Amino acid sequence: MSRRLQSINDRTVMQDEIAENVKGYFQRLSPIFFSLFLILLSYVPLDFVLSSNIRPAVGMICVYYWIIHRPDIFNLFSVFILGLVDDVLSAVPTGTNIFSLLVLFVLLLNLGRFFNGKPFIVTWYGFAILSFLTFLCKWLIVSIYYGQFLPFVQVLFSYLFSVTAYPILSLFNAFIQNYLIQDEA
Repeated sequence: MSRRLQSINDRTVMQDEIAENVKGYFQRLSPIFFSLFLILLSYVPLDFVLSSNIRPAVGMICVYYWIIHRPDIFNLFSVFILGLVDDVLSAVPTGTNIFSLLVLFVLLLNLGRFFNGKPFIVTWYGFAILSFLTFLCKWLIVSIYYGQFLPFVQVLFSYLFSVTAYPILSLFNAFIQNYLIQDEA
């Protein structure tokens, strides 16, 4: 009888450990899954003229947010996956979004400590500056690909739309961070 109780107890402990591992994996993968969801949502066709050409750079916003707030669970692989999905969905040459998000990642590796723990307005200004550099890099890559300088106005509007959308999208990311991701005590 004692062996049977011990066996049942061992199975219960093992099931609890498996449940904790699955929960931990889900918490670590929730930033990338939610970021992918936001990118897919940003490409839903809307019924107005500018929606086909000007979109917020949702991938850029998500990379910036997660690298600033949770670099332990959002890494280079996550940045690459977001850039790849954004490349597949957008009309830019393949690799452009990957490269631009990697540029943002490298900038944040060097400057991210400055923005961590600062008030929201500082991180928003930081996003405005770093995303401008990233948009400029992306514009140069696409211009080189096509062999001529493309109109900068569309890039400027997309940049302004992204900076304007940052507070709303960072609020969604903060919700995911606060309610789905729990640190181990």
